[in-house]
Amino acid sequence: MPLLKSPPTRRQALKTAVSVLCCSCLGPGSASAGQPKTVDQITDPGATAANNMFRFEPDFVTLSAGNALSFLNSRSDHTVHSVSELWPEGEPLVEIAHKKEVTVRFARDGFYGFRCKRHGQYGMVMLVVVGNPGSADRLRPIVQEMKAKPKERARFAELFDRYEQS
Repeated sequence: MPLLKSPPTRRQALKTAVSVLCCSCLGPGSASAGQPKTVDQITDPGATAANNMFRFEPDFVTLSAGNALSFLNSRSDHTVHSVSELWPEGEPLVEIAHKKEVTVRFARDGFYGFRCKRHGQYGMVMLVVVGNPGSADRLRPIVQEMKAKPKERARFAELFDRYEQS
């Protein structure tokens, strides 16, 4: 004789539906929905040149508006600072130092440039592209005119090229 089970309550059915939806949206190895991507700050003593020794990893990130990044290891000499010339007008600037982890949420579309104050001179910069801000061509002359070391300018030009090719 088969066991008869009572039909699920509305609450149980809703919980099951939400679980199925959440699990189906995540691919293998994906973080849970809403969990920020992470950016590490690397010092690689095995690098053959200073411009490879100090870096953000990854140094190019694309996000949707409203998403966040967690910056790791802003300790010792590493910092995370907004490049005001490469920042949407009206958005609060970022200054991170001496913190193990800080999460930054990006509210609106745009290009967000970051540098390590200490190692920017070696090209330790990164670019976050939020939403669809259009072409980076308007930023190229700004980078050439801003107060920055040549390696920093060159790295931003490379990051703009990567954006345009993506």
